[in-house]
Amino acid sequence: MSFGAGKGAAAILHLVSAAGLLLIAAVLRLWVGDGWWYLIPLAAYGVLWWYMARWVQSLGGTADEKHIFVRYGVLWRRETVVPLRALRTFETFVPPLHRIFRCRTVVLRFAGGSVWVPLLAEETAQKLARRLETG
Repeated sequence: MSFGAGKGAAAILHLVSAAGLLLIAAVLRLWVGDGWWYLIPLAAYGVLWWYMARWVQSLGGTADEKHIFVRYGVLWRRETVVPLRALRTFETFVPPLHRIFRCRTVVLRFAGGSVWVPLLAEETAQKLARRLETG
C-alpha cells in the first residue's frame, strides 16, 4: 500500500501560512509605521507558496508486510523505516482545521521514538490504520 498527502493538505498549509504572514505584516506596519518594511512578509509568501507545493508533493510512503516507509521534505529530506514488529501503538488524530479540509495525521509510536505522517487524506489514513491493525 502506498500513501501520500491529501488534497486538502496544500489548502491547510496555505491558509495557516497566509494568516501568519498577514499577522506579521500588520504588526510590522503598526510598529514601523510609514515605509515599505511591512511588505517583506508579503513578498516572502511567494517563496512559501513554492515550498509548500513541493512539500505536499514530497509527502508519501509505503506499507508492506514487514515495514512502513515514510518520506517527506524538500530542502531537508526525512526518510524513516519502521518495522511493524517494533510498532507499539499508532493513533490517528484530527484537529479542527484538518476536519474542514478532510485530512488526518497518523502517529506511529515504536520503541525508540515516533513518526508523524501528517495531512493524509481521510480514506488513505483509514486504509493505513486498517493495515496497521491487521499487520
